[in-house]
Amino acid sequence: MEPCLIGTIVGVHGIAGGMKIRSYSDVPGRFARLERVYAGRDGGSVREYTVRKAAGDADKVLLFFDGIDDRTAAETLVGLSLFIEEKDMLPPPTGRYFVHDLIGCTVLTEQGLRRGEITDVLLMPANDLYVVRCDGREVLVPAVPDIVRNVDLASRTVTVADLPGLFQEEVQEEDEN
Repeated sequence: MEPCLIGTIVGVHGIAGGMKIRSYSDVPGRFARLERVYAGRDGGSVREYTVRKAAGDADKVLLFFDGIDDRTAAETLVGLSLFIEEKDMLPPPTGRYFVHDLIGCTVLTEQGLRRGEITDVLLMPANDLYVVRCDGREVLVPAVPDIVRNVDLASRTVTVADLPGLFQEEVQEEDEN
């Protein structure tokens, strides 16, 4: 199984085994369509659960699993990540990308200069941040249209605006006191 992270169990809800989920999915109705999900600390050691019921929207998701019928049982799962198999993934909305598709992409400027490689994506409230390994250091690139000009998954490249200071190493000036 090639696991794809879709959320994390962050709390419990009620006494019937409901679990509050932090969703990492941009796909509308993602959780409502789930029949099964895998839960674990990481994608390598997971346990399969059958989804009994899903409620809520992208911001507030509640899940109920077969066999998790009370609050105590649900509490044992808090903190686990939720995964689905890659074959069960639905395409993201236009202009959005799966994190695992972006990792390893080469970052180029609009002039074609290589700036580095995406090593991680930070999912932030305002906008995602691409972590780019550049000349032995990490640069955080806001994933916004003014900066990220094009994503070409076929060629594994991400084209960004070459903004002054974005990829240049910060130079600290010494006080002359």
